[in-house]
Parts: sequence; structure tokens; C-alpha cells
Amino acid sequence: MSIINKFIKGSLLLSIASVVVRISGFLVLVPLARLLGAEKLGVYSLIFWLVQTGTMLGRLGVDVAIHRNGAKLYQTDSTATGRLLGVGGTLMSLSFAALATVTWVCREPLATHWLGNKDAAQWLGYAAIILCLEGLGTVMMTYLISLHSFQGNSLATSAGALGKLLLSPALAFNYGLYGAIIGLLLGTLLQLLVATISCYRSIQKYQIQLSLENFWQESSQILQFGLPFYAGNALIGLVALPMMGEIGRVAGVKTLGQLRIAQSLSQIVGFLPAAIAPVATSLLSEAYGKEGQDFQKLRSVHLRGNWLLALILVVSVSLSSHLLINLLFGNTYKDSVPLIIGLSWWTSLTVVVENLNLYTLAAGNTWAIAVGSVVQKITFIILAFWLIHHWGGMGYIFGLLIGSSLQFLIMIFNIWKQIEIILRKQILLLLAWSITSLLSIYSIENLKLAENIKITVYPLILVTIITLLIWSVITAKEREIIQGKAFQYKIFNR
Repeated sequence: MSIINKFIKGSLLLSIASVVVRISGFLVLVPLARLLGAEKLGVYSLIFWLVQTGTMLGRLGVDVAIHRNGAKLYQTDSTATGRLLGVGGTLMSLSFAALATVTWVCREPLATHWLGNKDAAQWLGYAAIILCLEGLGTVMMTYLISLHSFQGNSLATSAGALGKLLLSPALAFNYGLYGAIIGLLLGTLLQLLVATISCYRSIQKYQIQLSLENFWQESSQILQFGLPFYAGNALIGLVALPMMGEIGRVAGVKTLGQLRIAQSLSQIVGFLPAAIAPVATSLLSEAYGKEGQDFQKLRSVHLRGNWLLALILVVSVSLSSHLLINLLFGNTYKDSVPLIIGLSWWTSLTVVVENLNLYTLAAGNTWAIAVGSVVQKITFIILAFWLIHHWGGMGYIFGLLIGSSLQFLIMIFNIWKQIEIILRKQILLLLAWSITSLLSIYSIENLKLAENIKITVYPLILVTIITLLIWSVITAKEREIIQGKAFQYKIFNR
């Protein structure tokens, strides 16, 4: 099987799971927004972000090392693979256990001094339990990706998402905020159970024995590779929760609920690229340095495909944001629209930056990724706390956009000389299209057109942009293939 075919197959499996996660996320959030109201949704969002941030911090960059090195070893050296998974999994498990313990022990001070609500201590206690379960699940999911068990990963992800979809709204209907959090906990537990079963089968298939042999030496090698990549994410993780607290204090807890809705809808833009990122990491690492042009082919298809997809989706979400809010959440949340558009464009920029990070990661240069990430996070932190006091939730988003723009420039400069000339031209075209589309959306929003005009004009704008986008960044050979396929389809269906 060629590397492109392996990439497509693995991407499809993880994309299915990602679609399930995002759709279930929307379906969960819609009833919760109506059942809990803006303020309780804001509290729920804080708990959600606490678990999300803890999951990000607890990885220590170990997952990146397992993804990359496991893909190179699992078929050829079961002993080394067992040592990598055993030591790496232990490091991650200890990290998550420590974070969960700190959250549990400090739940009352956090509730009093961070949330300003002593009664929230019980919610933070549940957050600690969820974080522990989520961390163990992350270890299993990391194993599955490194062993190219994309089907098992997809199944576990889908099971957890569907569990939360079925349980959280039902329990919230009867028990309010308490029920919503219990549903989140039970869904996380289901994901862990399915991931553990799938992981056990994959390890047995390749006859891998988990080992802690040479623990300190193996730990040192794993962390030397993973920590630079992890540095920027850890930095933002340490300030994300205080920043959420600052937004709640300055702009009100309702703004946190609106941000949670904006975050959920903006994920439409990045969920597919994020879903296939582990596949791309694994296969790019496998192809890098080998003879032939597999690495360049995969990089070109991956970058252009993800950038195009993100740009098409961000324009779609931006144009339909008013309709989506009224349809899904009600007019009460209409102030979320600017937040949705801003976060959607930041997400599209993040998709491109993460792609550039993957190519650098495949080459083993995690320090370059660390520099770009740290610059982005420091810029964001410095600007966001200042901008929040002027523009509330939008100030937070402006900080994200400026910081990620700097990171993009650093990463593109880092790999520019390594990119083939034709891909350079396509990158410049995509960048020009992105800027033009953003300015067009901003201009259209300022016109404040009537709803009936939007319904007529917006689809035409979207189709025009999609057609021009796709046709301008594919090669002549790719156009011939597309036209040939279309011609064969017409002949076959006559």
C-alpha cells in the first residue's frame, strides 16, 4: 500500500470519529445551553476547560515521542516498542495522576479564590476525577496511534462522544448542572474502557511486552524529544484558566458561556485536520529520510488539502453564523456571533501552523517548534490580558490571532528552503486567498444585509470562492486527473 493510500485510509477512520465527536458536541451543547442558561453554562465551561487544560498539560510531550518513534519501531523491534510504550505510558500516567490530585486537594481554595463561589468545590472535585480518567484514556489512545490502530482509536473516540451525547442532556434535564457533569464523567469512563480493550488487542497482535527496562535512560530520551514540543502548550495551559477567570470577572460569566458556544462552532473549521494529524505525524515520520519522493508528495497533498478545507469551512461558518445561533441556541446568544467569526478564523490559521509543525516534527526538529510556540504564547499572554479589559471576549481572540500570525511567520521561514518551488507558489496563493476572504467577510458583515438577501447572496459567494480556490492551487496534472475522472463518470452514467 502506498503512503498516500495509507494516509487516506487512516484519515478516513479518524475523520469518522472526529465527525461523531463534533456533531455530538453540538447536539450536547444545544440542550445544555437551553437547560442550564448562560451563567450555569459558564460554570460548566470552566469545568470543561479545566479538564481540557489538564489533559494538555499532563502529556509532557511524551505522546509526540511515542507517535513518532512508535511508528518507526512497532513492526521491526517489538522490544524497543514495548520499552517506549511502557516508560512513556508510565510518565504520562504519573503526570495525570499528579494533576488530578492537586485539583482534588485544592478544590476548595480554587472554588473560593478563582471562581468566587465556595459551592463550586464539588464541581472541581468531579473535574479532578474526570481529568484522571481522561488522562488514562489519553495514554491508551496514544498507544493506538503509535501502533497504527486507527480503527481502535476511532471506535474509542466515538464511544466516548456518543456516551456524553446520550447521558449529559438527559441527566441535565433531571439534575441540572450536576447531571451534566456526571454525564461528562460517565462518557469519559466509557471511552477509557473501549480504548483499553482496543489497546490490549493491538499490543497482543504485534506481540509487544510493555517494559520499564532502563527506565531513566528511556525517560531522558523521550523527554528530550518531547519537552521542546510541549513547552509552548504548557505555557498557555498555565495561564489559560486564570485568563478564563479574568474574562469572567471583566466581561461577566455569560461571556464564558458565549465563548464556549463560539469554541464549539469554530471547531467545525479544524476538526478534520486535527483528526488526521496523528495519521500524518506517523506516516510523515515513517517516510522522512527514505529514498523517493513520498515525503514531499504527502506533505504537498496534506498542506494544500487541509488549508483549502479550513478556508472553505471558515468562510462557510462566518457567513452562516447568525443563522446557526438562531437555529441552535436562540436569540439569547446573538452576541456570540463576533466571537464565532473571530475564533473560526483563528482556528483556520492554527490548522496551517500545526501542519507546518508536523513537517518540522517529522524531521526531528522539535526545538524550532518550541521557539514558534513559545513566541506565540508569550505574545498572546501579554496582549490578551490587556485587550480583554478593552474588548472583553474579542480581546482574547485578538490576542490569539496576533500570536498565531507570528508563529506562522516563524514556522514558514524555518522550512521555506526545504519546500519545492511549486509548493511555495501554491502557499503564496493560499495565503493571498485567505487574506482576501477575511477582508471580504469583514466587509460583508459591516453591510448588515437583511436575512432574505443573505440567504440568496451568501451561497453564491461561497460557491464562487470554493471554485476559484480549488482550481487555483492544484497542478495541471491534477486538473487532468480530475477532468478525466469527471469524463469517465459521465460516460459511465449515460
